Amino acid sequence: MKKSNFAIIISIVTASLLQANDSDQDMESLLNNVSSIATKKSVNVDYMPSVVTVIDAETFLDAGIQNISQALDMLPGFQEQISPMGYTISTVRGFKNPNAYFADKVKILVDGVPINNEVTGTASFYLDFPIQLVEKIEVLRGPASTMYGGGAYYGAVNIITKLGSEKKENQLYVSGGSYGAITAGTNLNTTKNGWDIFADGYAYSNNKTLPFPEQNGYTNEATKDYSVGFKASKDGWKFLTRVKHETAGNYYSFEGELNPIPDKPENHSNIYFLAQLSNKTSFDDYELETKVNYSHRDESINANIASADTRTKFADTRLNGFYTAMNIQEDNYGFESTLTLPTIASNDILVGVGVNYDVVNTDNYFSSVENAIVQSGNMTTLQNDTNFYYRESNEPAYWLNPTATTLLPKGISRTNVYTYAQDLISITDKIDLILGLRLDNISDVGNELSKRVGFVYRANDTTTFKLLYGSSYRAPTLTEAYALGHINLRMGDSNLKPEECNTYEAAVVYSPDFYNKFTLNFYYTELHNAIDLEELGNTPIGYTQYPDRASKGVEFEYFFKTHTKHNLYLNASYVNSTYITPKDTYTDPVTHLDVVGPSIVESMPDISKFMAKALYIYKPTPKLSLGTAWRYFSQTTSPRTVWVVLDGSDTPVKSTSIFDETLTYHFTPTSKIQATVKNIFNEQVMQPAYYYYVNGGIQREGRNYMFTFTQKF
Repeated sequence: MKKSNFAIIISIVTASLLQANDSDQDMESLLNNVSSIATKKSVNVDYMPSVVTVIDAETFLDAGIQNISQALDMLPGFQEQISPMGYTISTVRGFKNPNAYFADKVKILVDGVPINNEVTGTASFYLDFPIQLVEKIEVLRGPASTMYGGGAYYGAVNIITKLGSEKKENQLYVSGGSYGAITAGTNLNTTKNGWDIFADGYAYSNNKTLPFPEQNGYTNEATKDYSVGFKASKDGWKFLTRVKHETAGNYYSFEGELNPIPDKPENHSNIYFLAQLSNKTSFDDYELETKVNYSHRDESINANIASADTRTKFADTRLNGFYTAMNIQEDNYGFESTLTLPTIASNDILVGVGVNYDVVNTDNYFSSVENAIVQSGNMTTLQNDTNFYYRESNEPAYWLNPTATTLLPKGISRTNVYTYAQDLISITDKIDLILGLRLDNISDVGNELSKRVGFVYRANDTTTFKLLYGSSYRAPTLTEAYALGHINLRMGDSNLKPEECNTYEAAVVYSPDFYNKFTLNFYYTELHNAIDLEELGNTPIGYTQYPDRASKGVEFEYFFKTHTKHNLYLNASYVNSTYITPKDTYTDPVTHLDVVGPSIVESMPDISKFMAKALYIYKPTPKLSLGTAWRYFSQTTSPRTVWVVLDGSDTPVKSTSIFDETLTYHFTPTSKIQATVKNIFNEQVMQPAYYYYVNGGIQREGRNYMFTFTQKF
């Protein structure tokens, strides 16, 4: 790290440690420090039997954070990256699937509604949601399956919008910035016939391109995105609905190849609609909450693959390029009922039951190469030609069983029936114990049991200790289980078992006074039956089950806040994540002989083992604030040993230190302007390259700007 970076950080910490003259307690910050993500009951996060961070959206906005992904990237253990096509990858505590960039390892909820879909398991299309419309973000690191089911095994993120929190605030904001970025959004509320009605919405567009010297061209990252939300509540009844629609270019495209067929479209889009009706009622000290959910996801991808390789491999089809298009639409239906019992001998018990039904109602796939093969009339000859496979000789080939769908069978569905129970026990005034258990029955997978035990000891008014254990799972996505062996799509395996993990944590929270809080957390996680892609040697090419993986590390957080001038959030984390490369057979590129590789324990590739991040807001006057955001990522670990042997390159991404600066000026108590400079020192920002085709990674944007005007009314 540069010496100037150290100097800036030291000055920030020194300034923040100056004792404030104003001793008024900031009650709003106390309220923001309350969460229900870990227990479904509002509890101060310091006393929660989990490791939870609550993000105050206004504070992050004052530091220049623009969306959900950028906010998560400021947390310990989180590392936000992108896939070649621009999908956000959220890596938590060093666990990722090196080859498969879909299937998030955290569960994303918007106002309590889960939005991870069953086809690919990803919610990345929601992570560009603007922070201006968010009230706070609750982030639980570690297992959360006992509360939120499959997919919540590295953590859970609940995005609470201003609409969802029913904050009675009317605002309008407009922004403009680099790459032709223009955005506008609003929050509105009113009361009609006893109903509290809330609405929000935004629209965003840019014309972003970045140089891509390896392809002698530019990326296509032009984006159009909008969302509209509505909520109405009265007498315990709540109705929430939202639609989000985004269309974007394919960034670096599949396998890092820019558009080789200019007359063919190249973009991807996601349309997501959700609706939830809920009711909360009380009787005889019992509280019953019932929710009915519906969501619809429509994903379309139009992509091109490099023409030179395709012309050589598929010369008989007389094609000069490979064009593929797919569209999958998925409907999700959910019902959940949670009963909270009255306190019985210091036991706060809640029990719940629920069912989710997911069905793929549209599944269309087209490939110019595969279509030409079918139309050629020489299927028998091609099926018997072992030289005509796209990659390895044992890849299940589309033309052996032609179909125009991505998944098989068509119209596939999945049902999950579950029940769970939680007991929060106040053993003494200082000791709490939480016990959690959940049983899921998944129609095509079977039963999965998730367990949780948490112990909280408040030693005194300043120090709290936590010992935690949790087990979680993630069922194979429909893609991992049922994908067909199309060219450039990997074969699924219906025999895959769910991924499972066990996590052990020990944490301490120290708050010597109202202004300062320190947290320190140690964790160890064992992951079993990891699902990933295998694309080497004689192992069947496609999704497969890997041996155990493990992750251990430490996370540190420090909060400092006075009533008027200073607000500092600083964190650091270290992770050591490993996995086992199974024995494999591959062809040596020099001798051209088959080589049997050993089982190797390796560090997880593409992650930074050490990260440090900080936010600092300084308000010299009530009208003016200066915000700094800082992120440091150590050099990423090298790619898989076998891959290094195969393509002869070792491509870790170098360490980087990034500063953002934001100036906020309030003209009046209801109007303000913000000027943000992202990456103010124009640091070279790199991302790991897909299949490591670019030495040192692929370059992302340098210094860029954003200006925002906000008016509340």
